[in-house]
Amino acid sequence: MYSLLVPGFMDGGIVFLQTAMPLLAVRLGASVMLLGTIGMVAQAVRLPICFTSGHLSERLGRAAICVPAACLCALGCGFLGLAKSNAQVMVLYTFAIASFGAFYPPLQAMIGDVSERGQLRKNLGMFNVGWCVGGAVTALGARWLIGAGLASLFYVAAGMNLLAGMLVLTWRRGATRRPVASDAPESEPGDDYGSLLLVARMGHFISFYGYGTIRILFPKVAISQLHWSEATVATVVAQLLLGLGAGILVCNATPWWRGKLWPLVMAQLVMCACAASVPWTRTPVLVGAAFFGFGVAQSTLYTSALYYGLSGRKDRGKNAGIHESLVAAGGISGCLFGGIVAQKIALSAPFGLLACLAGACVVATVVIRRYGR
Repeated sequence: MYSLLVPGFMDGGIVFLQTAMPLLAVRLGASVMLLGTIGMVAQAVRLPICFTSGHLSERLGRAAICVPAACLCALGCGFLGLAKSNAQVMVLYTFAIASFGAFYPPLQAMIGDVSERGQLRKNLGMFNVGWCVGGAVTALGARWLIGAGLASLFYVAAGMNLLAGMLVLTWRRGATRRPVASDAPESEPGDDYGSLLLVARMGHFISFYGYGTIRILFPKVAISQLHWSEATVATVVAQLLLGLGAGILVCNATPWWRGKLWPLVMAQLVMCACAASVPWTRTPVLVGAAFFGFGVAQSTLYTSALYYGLSGRKDRGKNAGIHESLVAAGGISGCLFGGIVAQKIALSAPFGLLACLAGACVVATVVIRRYGR
């Protein structure tokens, strides 16, 4: 139950944060390039923290990293509700996202610590359902909170982060101790296991490149070019989280995706098609459908990369750190390159670039499959 509730509250708070921040920045006069810069800087600071926190939790214990990180994230969210300039938005958003980056690698490793042999897929499934469903519910709820003022989203986010930290404190005692390494794997990897992990991580990176493009840059496109209301923007962007949640539920139902290459390739192709459709679509329903499809594809890549990375009993903290570092690296790249092409070419150009990168991922997968063994 903890593996469901903790990420549900933590990611729910972050979704409120990531929904409100671009809207606040646009209100304060941010250009699409500045939006990309804010997202890029935050993820650039988060990147080394992701890797370090996972490794550090091997020495200090999981809760010793998770709880302070949740509290610091809440502090950053709370002060964002008082921000009066985009400079303040950048500093406080970076602080909150960096703290969030310190939270998840130890939490993921903690789930591995408490999982008995054969239970890892189920427990990771609960974790994935928690953060996806929590994020999807709050993404839809953001539409109604916007009516009470953007500051309310930041304050509710802070409260949810604090609640996640409190739940970690009450977690089963064995999960907070330093884990004892074992050589027993969760499952016996097949001959293609190494290439599957590489392909999954590659797609996982591209999916979060797209996640950053959609959540940070699309609000500017929708408001400035499509002339949508803030509530409509929040609802359409929420479809990405709904797709993620639906896909995670399917992945959690059976191990149909485990040990197979074709689900990863199909997910890459779906990402490519969904991203390519966005520049040609102007109605909220069709854009929302594209984002939903992208989220479903992302769920397969995320689940596979996390499972393959944590299946072994060694270096869970390190592998969880790599997993979250790819999330941050994807966010950096999406905000940086998406912001550049939006500024230099067109507001919708980041989605064309995203489609090209997803297509390149398919080509790389074919090459890895052919020569990777």
